[in-house]
Amino acid sequence: MTGRGGFVRRKAAWDLAGRRALVTGAAGAFGSATVEALRGRGATVLGLDLQKSDDVIECDLTQPDAIPAAVGEAVERLGGLDLLINNAGIGVPAPAGDAPDATARKVIEVNLFAGWGVTAAALPALRAANGRVIFVSSGLAYVTLPLAASYLVSKRAIDTYADALRIENARHLDVSVIYPGYVPTPIHDASLAKGVDLGLFLPAETVGQVVSTIIDVAAARRPPRNRASTRTTGLGVAMARHLPSLADRVVRLRTNQQRRKGGLGELTERLGKI
Repeated sequence: MTGRGGFVRRKAAWDLAGRRALVTGAAGAFGSATVEALRGRGATVLGLDLQKSDDVIECDLTQPDAIPAAVGEAVERLGGLDLLINNAGIGVPAPAGDAPDATARKVIEVNLFAGWGVTAAALPALRAANGRVIFVSSGLAYVTLPLAASYLVSKRAIDTYADALRIENARHLDVSVIYPGYVPTPIHDASLAKGVDLGLFLPAETVGQVVSTIIDVAAARRPPRNRASTRTTGLGVAMARHLPSLADRVVRLRTNQQRRKGGLGELTERLGKI
């Protein structure tokens, strides 16, 4: 059925049973749980990750030349592609005043360009199936914390890339972005090693809450443009987008409180009062 502006409107719920799905970062906390949840709903799922297994295709997403072949193998094995979930991501502390080093560039490579590259490689198959793309971003795409410049930049950028993808492919593709809050997974190990605990700044969520949100969006009759994985994170993102000065004041207050307690690890003195 065609609605306003000539866009295709799907009336029925998008049953995941029998759908062909590809998940990046499939060996990680979110990725592995998402794969399991999709299979529990009857989907056929393959993954991309550095760690190869029977249902995970080995691919270093920081190597652009490796992506098309890996995605092509996945599409061939699945017999097409209905759903792509771009989940791969990393994060390390990165003060905004530091020149971007190799580590900061890798964060942007994995969190932005990897998802862009995988989506581009998968796009013909997804368009042919009138499929869906989900990007797992972060509440920090809009809630700006100090000492995380490369991560913040990458997550805001993937949100914008999703907007560009959507406007170019709206007749053939649904595009959604998920905003998780703070979930204690290995993605935070590098920050914790430097004594920076983002859990001191953000409300905690669980892997289950994030994965449940991903599955709900994937199966929605009309998937939303974006959705936070909890109400608290959603309120934080909304405040940061519509009342940014207020959000900044809250972040500065919490940061200075943690700085006085030494809660910023080896970066405590360097940051100073903000």
